[in-house]
Amino acid sequence: MKLSIFTVATPDVTPEQLCEVAAAAGIEGIEWRCKATPEALRQEKPSFWGNNRCTLSPDAEEEEIVRFEQAAKQHGMRPIAITPYLTVGDLEATEQVFRLARRFGASMVRVGVPGYNRTRNYNELFEEGVRYLAEVESLAKDYNVKALVETHHVTIAPSAGLTHRLVSRFNPDQIGVLYDPGNMVHEGYENYRMGLELLGPYLAHVHVKNAGWSFDQTHPNASQAAGGSGAEANSLDPIAFQSSWRPIASGVVPWKQVLADLKAVGYDGWFGLEDFSSAYSTPEMLKVYATQIGTWMEELNG
Repeated sequence: MKLSIFTVATPDVTPEQLCEVAAAAGIEGIEWRCKATPEALRQEKPSFWGNNRCTLSPDAEEEEIVRFEQAAKQHGMRPIAITPYLTVGDLEATEQVFRLARRFGASMVRVGVPGYNRTRNYNELFEEGVRYLAEVESLAKDYNVKALVETHHVTIAPSAGLTHRLVSRFNPDQIGVLYDPGNMVHEGYENYRMGLELLGPYLAHVHVKNAGWSFDQTHPNASQAAGGSGAEANSLDPIAFQSSWRPIASGVVPWKQVLADLKAVGYDGWFGLEDFSSAYSTPEMLKVYATQIGTWMEELNG
């Protein structure tokens, strides 16, 4: 069992503080969030995708790089991935992150995937994604770093099946899949084991988080939406469900089942925490996560 933390989920702590509390919780791997933080954002309250204090700049100079390296080294943490927000087709930015990954000794980099919002045809976007990944494959080989395509809602790769279609023509030694069941609550759910069996050698990494669905309790059809019997109060006004983040043991993803399915397909990689629920403080979140995965894996292994 190998546990890691993706620092997007720890915006309120510094690299030094994170490595200290993560190591204390028994977490060994670290996935550095990689994104420029404009000065104006640094004045704001810490947040996952805004003023994240545990974020490495893509343009990091030597002083910043050494700071992150030393934070991990001091506490025995292993940098396993650099995780940026890349745009499909931007090979210059992609190579820049691959250079950082090689410097840190990280073995994985998340790469870009075309978004999908109904304004462009999926087939065109798919071809764009394939052309980009063909170039990425060469970079991955040159830098000896695996490129990760994440299962992610609002992209052309929300499910294991569609992600497999995108990566299947490439060498799994260079391009793999970051499997994220939490994202698949929002969009892209498939039977977990079936999807993992399909991915086969492309399964490279797993993120652990959870999400759930809710609806407006004041809607006329709220009772029926909750599973109640009887006719709808307003059959012409469909109720809208919204998805949002949940703590790991309190969402739609049945993590004990997912762990069993991962074991069944022989997965022996990292489990990266990416909890957006804000249910716990950062130190507590890390401890709870390590206890959850450790306990559930012990149960599986009997």
